[in-house]
Amino acid sequence: MIKKGLQDLTSAMFGAWTPNDGCADDEITAAEDRLGISLPDALRDYYTVAGRHPELMGMDGREHTLRLSAPRDLSLADGQLVFCGENQGPAAWSVRPDDAGWPDPRVHGRAEPGGKWYSEARRLSAFLINVAGRQAVWAAPYQAACRLHEDQLVAVEPLLGFIGSREMQKGGHWLSFVDRSSRVVAHYSYITSTLRIGAVVPGALESLREGSGLPLGPA
Repeated sequence: MIKKGLQDLTSAMFGAWTPNDGCADDEITAAEDRLGISLPDALRDYYTVAGRHPELMGMDGREHTLRLSAPRDLSLADGQLVFCGENQGPAAWSVRPDDAGWPDPRVHGRAEPGGKWYSEARRLSAFLINVAGRQAVWAAPYQAACRLHEDQLVAVEPLLGFIGSREMQKGGHWLSFVDRSSRVVAHYSYITSTLRIGAVVPGALESLREGSGLPLGPA
């Protein structure tokens, strides 16, 4: 479902993907046995590709990134499978095991423990792809950002491909892009109208700035 896109992102930004970046099948199955449910295919894919990757899982505690629960730490609360939270904040995200859209269910979020759950994304696969894009941007050694109306994204699309595909990312508040050749990743928030870009190679941001005409400034 989302394995190929995640592997491409990992290889572009962190070096060649290896199976050691992900969880073994028995670790995922053990979580399912403990919880008494089957995990959504999209979440299984994320764990298989990135379940042991410190940046993509948010293990380093970096500000502005999200923290995904390892399979052994997954829990059920208020009828929700809680799988993600803010590294330095109270917000959390979940899916409902009884969702008719399983294995790619709707994602729900809440601002604080005990708060009301609200609909966050139409599909878990789209949410997870964009979590990975966001994590990769914040982990990049070189970063830039700009305010951008969504109509102006046409300046980015010819230069950076979507992680997975645009169709795969529909139904959420974010879009994520990656270019393996230049080792650049970008994350766009519809809510804040902000494009944030991360690069591994010095000079890649300047090349993107010249090629797109975007007013990229310090992140």
